Amino acid sequence: MGRPRVHVLGAGAVGLLFAAHLRWAGHPVTLLLRSQAAVGRFAGRVVVADEWAQAAGGAAPQRVADRIQAEVAAPPSHPGSGSSAPIERLLVATKAQDAAAACAAVRHRLGRQSTVALLQNGLGVAEAVRDALGPGAQPALIVGTTSHGCHRFPGEEFGTRFAAPGACAFAVHPPPPPPSPGAVAAPPPSAQQLADALVAAPGLAATPVADWADLHVQLLLKLAANATINPATALAGCRNGRIWPGNDDNDDAVRRYLPLVCAEAAAIYGRAHPALRHRLTARAIEDHVAAVVRATARNRSSMLQDLDAGRRTEIGWINGHLVRLAEQHGVPAPANTLLYALVRLREQQQEQQQQEQQRDEADP
Repeated sequence: MGRPRVHVLGAGAVGLLFAAHLRWAGHPVTLLLRSQAAVGRFAGRVVVADEWAQAAGGAAPQRVADRIQAEVAAPPSHPGSGSSAPIERLLVATKAQDAAAACAAVRHRLGRQSTVALLQNGLGVAEAVRDALGPGAQPALIVGTTSHGCHRFPGEEFGTRFAAPGACAFAVHPPPPPPSPGAVAAPPPSAQQLADALVAAPGLAATPVADWADLHVQLLLKLAANATINPATALAGCRNGRIWPGNDDNDDAVRRYLPLVCAEAAAIYGRAHPALRHRLTARAIEDHVAAVVRATARNRSSMLQDLDAGRRTEIGWINGHLVRLAEQHGVPAPANTLLYALVRLREQQQEQQQQEQQRDEADP
């Protein structure tokens, strides 16, 4: 019996990276794309350029994952909609703000025997996906986190640049309460199959499926890192290493930035997740964020890339999530509120400029 098929929803840099590694591990892979036109352009191959292995001054080595299928991710009523065959193992690698709608588009192909793995920045995506899928036969959910650095391959629609190897971790997300007392909602076989596929894929450096409580701590630490690094670098237009407190080029104001935002995150977590307070102290968060900044010093954050490309960012799922937690638990959050507001202002400005440009093009 061959290895099980994995559908990948989200053909961005991360989705293509995971699709390629799953294919190299021997899994049949199907990309779920936005349109029939995109399916027509797909030649059945994903190109990965290993920038991290790039020789000094030379081109990044390229690898190809081939014999990958593609289908349209669309509801049955959509013109030119793709297959209606059931999906048992689905990896969702869209942006956080797109995940719920993307899953809803293939809701008719998901059921109780399906498993959906979510791989987004920020928190709250799993709850949004459950709401979007509705109260019917819901799939099991796996939530993941990754520190791999990658970005799109210029001139190659289905290519990704693997900039910085990291690691991955996954855990089965706690399901809703069972419908009756004493009932046990065991994950379907597809949950273990998808988890095994992700862990065994070479180059992804995924750890065995974690306990949800342990992964939750990792996700909260990652959220604090994203909330500290992404908006600052996006607004300043700089690489991650610029905000490292140990950078001799930084003045006192920049050196105080990281401890300030980390202390605010610790105060929010202490009230919202009291059982985890001892694992999410200001020092623990600051040490984690500083380590991420040092490890990714040459990287351009995903939020910076989104603003540069005129796309909506994940700010609502990162700093916005922290602001909502702070409001719910009565914790002041001036730093995260300001960062959230400034990035939203940039997004709104870009949206207005895009609308004006479209009006000018429509009315020469």
